[in-house]
Amino acid sequence: MIEKIKLNFFPCQKNKYKPKILETKFLVWCLIFLLFLKIIAIPFYIYFPKSIFFAQISKSVLISLTNEKRKENGLPLLKENPILNETAFLKANDMLQKGYFSHKSPEGLSPWYWLKKTGYDFKIAGENLAIGFLDSEEVIKGWYNSPSHRANFLNRDYQDIGIAVLTGNFQGNETTIVVQYFGAEKPQTPQGMTKDYYPSTTPQPKPTYPKKETPTTPQPEPTYPKEETPTTPQPKPTYSKEETPTTSPIQPAPSKIEPTIEIEPKNFKEKAELQFFNFLSLKYHKLIQIIIYFSLFFVIGSLLITIFFDIFIYRKFIIDYKDLLPKIILFVTLLIIFLLIDKEDLIFLIPHNFQIF
Repeated sequence: MIEKIKLNFFPCQKNKYKPKILETKFLVWCLIFLLFLKIIAIPFYIYFPKSIFFAQISKSVLISLTNEKRKENGLPLLKENPILNETAFLKANDMLQKGYFSHKSPEGLSPWYWLKKTGYDFKIAGENLAIGFLDSEEVIKGWYNSPSHRANFLNRDYQDIGIAVLTGNFQGNETTIVVQYFGAEKPQTPQGMTKDYYPSTTPQPKPTYPKKETPTTPQPEPTYPKEETPTTPQPKPTYSKEETPTTSPIQPAPSKIEPTIEIEPKNFKEKAELQFFNFLSLKYHKLIQIIIYFSLFFVIGSLLITIFFDIFIYRKFIIDYKDLLPKIILFVTLLIIFLLIDKEDLIFLIPHNFQIF
């Protein structure tokens, strides 16, 4: 083992004072191998949205990446809310069924309709939409690069988050829609009491309260982020203010649609497939980047050791630097290019119609 390490990484008489790792043949095969590792993931990004675990993995990643952005900006993390998950599912399913991609449905139903339908009593709420994506990081980058969508990410008043990812036929094409809801519920108080009233230990006459009057003037309709591509800035969105209902509060309507679409692996094959998709989606590209960094480290380190031994130990000055240095410089340059080609660049090569709203 020691002899092999010496032959591969250190100059000596047996390798003619040129380590194996610096030979042209090794460097070429190393480049081919690393390039293969980079591009082999492209078929995965094409197939992944069609897998049964795509929605489950994408949903958890989107929530995690959203909270990472909030953490970077010193904001409290959002907690996943099952009611908001159901709200997002109903909205996404409605868009798929009716073939629209907008904050308002063809019937004029706003995002707040779905919140009331599921019984989420909000004091502030927001909605982000995306369609046609292949990777969760692509969605997060698109939203975060848009001022209007980023405003939802970085709103300090939000406490909850809910996401739904649905794949289906949209206007004749198989595609994926994601709906992201943010919100904070109104403070809850005991029934029949205000925040400032609590009964004392002695009997008190039952308090009376003036009835809330419904405003007679119409309330301004909330605005939403306009449709845009990730690179097009849009005006900052506004959010709905707390409103007094004009009718009795809408109760959650029992839905015939199952609000959750997560699939639990039932056998070893499905568990292995879920782990495999998780690895390729979240860790594979980072692992390849680490391998490239190690390749750079070993090649540059071996070159420096070779030069050191040639000049200070053997003092023979027999290495052909005119041949060696240009070769190493070209190799290092190509590896740096490999490092700069990230996952988003590879996904960009795959034809797909990604949009946010």
